[in-house]
Amino acid sequence: LTTSTIDSSPSIIIVSPNGHKTLINCGEGCQRSFLESTDRVRSVNQICLTHIGYTATGGLPGMILTSADAAQASANSLKDNKNNSNISKDDDDCNNTKDIVGTLRLIGPHGLKDFIHSLRHFMRRDRFPLILHEGGYESVPKAGDGLNSRYGKGKGKKRKKAGEDVEDAEENASDSDLGLFGITSIPMKRSVKTFYGTETVSICSYLFTTAPIAGKFQIQKARDLGITPGPLYSQLKGGKSVTFWHQEYGKDLTIEPDEVLEGGSDGVAVAVIYCPDEDVLDQLCHNDRDSSENMDKLDQYKECNRKGLMPTPTEKGKPVTLELMVHITPKDIFESSRYQNWIMEFGQSVKHMTLYPLQDYKFSGGNEVSDGSPFRSAIHGAMQRSLIDDDIFPSPIPFDNDWSFVSDESNSHSNGFTIFTSYPGLEYTIMPLSKQGLDPATIKIEEKIHGLTKRDFESIIEETKVSGATEEAKRIKEVVVNEQSNVEYAEGSAAIKSNTSSKGCFIFTGTGSAIPCKYRNVTGMYLEMTNGNAMLLDVGEGTLGQLIRSWKSCYIGDDECDYVRQRILNIKAVWISHPHADHHLGIIRFLTQRNSILRQNGVKSRNEDPVVLMTSSTVLRFLDEYSKVDPSIYDGYVPVDNRETLPELPRNPQLLAMLEKSLGITGCVSVPVSHCYQSYAVVLDNTSFGRLVYSGDCRPSDHLVQVGQDADLLVHEATFENGMEEEAVLKMHSTVSEALSVAKRMGAKACVLTHFSQRYPRLAPLLEQDSCLSFPVAFAFDFMKIRPDNISVASKLTPALRLLYPEERDLDSLRDELSEAAEAKKRAQELLSTPGYFANMKCS
Repeated sequence: LTTSTIDSSPSIIIVSPNGHKTLINCGEGCQRSFLESTDRVRSVNQICLTHIGYTATGGLPGMILTSADAAQASANSLKDNKNNSNISKDDDDCNNTKDIVGTLRLIGPHGLKDFIHSLRHFMRRDRFPLILHEGGYESVPKAGDGLNSRYGKGKGKKRKKAGEDVEDAEENASDSDLGLFGITSIPMKRSVKTFYGTETVSICSYLFTTAPIAGKFQIQKARDLGITPGPLYSQLKGGKSVTFWHQEYGKDLTIEPDEVLEGGSDGVAVAVIYCPDEDVLDQLCHNDRDSSENMDKLDQYKECNRKGLMPTPTEKGKPVTLELMVHITPKDIFESSRYQNWIMEFGQSVKHMTLYPLQDYKFSGGNEVSDGSPFRSAIHGAMQRSLIDDDIFPSPIPFDNDWSFVSDESNSHSNGFTIFTSYPGLEYTIMPLSKQGLDPATIKIEEKIHGLTKRDFESIIEETKVSGATEEAKRIKEVVVNEQSNVEYAEGSAAIKSNTSSKGCFIFTGTGSAIPCKYRNVTGMYLEMTNGNAMLLDVGEGTLGQLIRSWKSCYIGDDECDYVRQRILNIKAVWISHPHADHHLGIIRFLTQRNSILRQNGVKSRNEDPVVLMTSSTVLRFLDEYSKVDPSIYDGYVPVDNRETLPELPRNPQLLAMLEKSLGITGCVSVPVSHCYQSYAVVLDNTSFGRLVYSGDCRPSDHLVQVGQDADLLVHEATFENGMEEEAVLKMHSTVSEALSVAKRMGAKACVLTHFSQRYPRLAPLLEQDSCLSFPVAFAFDFMKIRPDNISVASKLTPALRLLYPEERDLDSLRDELSEAAEAKKRAQELLSTPGYFANMKCS
């Protein structure tokens, strides 16, 4: 599904013959990457995790929420259909609100249960229970739909009925939801460095095995043996021996399946090896005394053990064939003599697939150069916008690439072994046996840089030109320069690109609402001060990946890695508006990588280079519990509850001293707003923009208008278009016009709208009274970079951007939107008539 790049981590999908899917690892951005593939989040039946950390579990909370909501929507649809069919409530198994609508099985190392338990602070889906297995786990492969097995066909795919309890759901899951592959976890240990020494954490590798696979039925052989066509043929095809009266011999004759089946297998196995460092390699090579028992599960596939000495889950006395080993292993370790010698023990018939992680502390390597970002639609759009103005919309991927060094390493041979380099979309067929190997339809034909072919680059340029956006932008900027409305504009672009600007900037890493989509990431913003230090305002999943891609695309110099590391260390504060997952899940990666850089630099305590984390008590409790299963973030921040910075409270002198010393900020006030429990907006004084106000997620707030008076820049959410006021009320968000009304009443000198509905990449239309405001208004996009001297230009480029995103909607999408709006209006009217409803709202 994904490989290791700046903004993605390795994830793999294993599809059983009956369509059941197992996802291996769900790192940051995993859910979003599904939108660029033919698979869907809701099609995943279970998830196997190699470790607890942002590269394996960073996207798991969002995946759970989306899966649960999809299951709930399906149950609601079923209920509506039954109601429309006049089915009585007694027969409606979806009528009880406590009924289970679905489940998801999670398999992982020790610590998984504690990790899931920590998520209760900000997510709860009672009708979608999770089935958890941590540490050692083993399931027997089953035959089922789509598999001609020696054990015969299973019961096929069963759907859990709404109304089943968790035990029934788990029993059904063990019968069918696991698909046809058996799963065996291989628990291991890993040492993790912290500010207080070294701690041991659990990790897992996995074995996936099929049931024995019957060969092709040989009709002529069956006839020669005198077997009568009919039920006996079916039994033999199903792997069962048959006994019948043989007239010629005059006795009962027993025929085994092997006598009439050709080309079968005792089963096929796939190993997924997670080996992040030399200590784990010691365990694989039995240099660690405590690991020998767990390693036996894997060792049975070594050539020296393939003589019936070890039983397997499928058939006693005969190990299944190990067909493929997938290695989530750093390149230097995989290519080391020790690792190569270890894989040689499994024989030359085994194929190998590599998923190299990014090089530690270097933010390079992995598959970045070849694969780039998996979020192709978003990258495509960002590159188009860069052709409008590459100062305000810098391209996340450079247009000038050297294609001479690109080589195809997807199929190489080392010491007689076949080694495949993975890339997104590559498929390896396990069965049927006749098609085993790489799927020819998924083999990369054209050379790519950052995931794009030469034709992709050309089409991006051509599409933008044809839209008329580049010509319109050119005309707009000529007018701007001629009017001298921004005298520093012409100099600004060169200063930014040479990294010498000291004016500060504001980078949007995510501008979408609720869930990730093709075109926009979830909320995240980077505010750089005039001294080069910075703070983050909300840290949705994928924030740091988007930031690093933005930094690298604008860097000109010889030491890109040091530059990125220093930019991360220069982030001295983080402010998070509320506990919803789309606004804070990216904090795990940020803290993990910042701590790693500090330790590499010899820093032994956070006090030597602290980062202040201002957020709700809910998020702080989550992080405290999470750090016990992932110690890489432990003690990596100075916690501050947003309630300590309320407008009516005396200023916290210690906090203000830290903010002023590192960022120059002289005031930081968190303003309670209406959205969910512990939701806030923030007012920051003396930033690189002057007084900066960020709304977080909220309904229009008179209190915020009062506290943020005379803001130099207001960044306000505008989740819904005008005309969707009822839905905005229902979901506690703002429309475009409502956000601009806040800006007008606040006396803001400039306003940037963000947090848009994820349905379309286009820009929301403005009402007539909002089209000629006295202050500049800009629409935010991912990777957009504004400065005090280019906000006016950014607002004037809106007509050019509209040419890129014309008002086009397909009929189905329009129907869906109208249906949702009608339902929202009805629901909002009900809620508005309920006294005290919003006052009693809690975080969900």
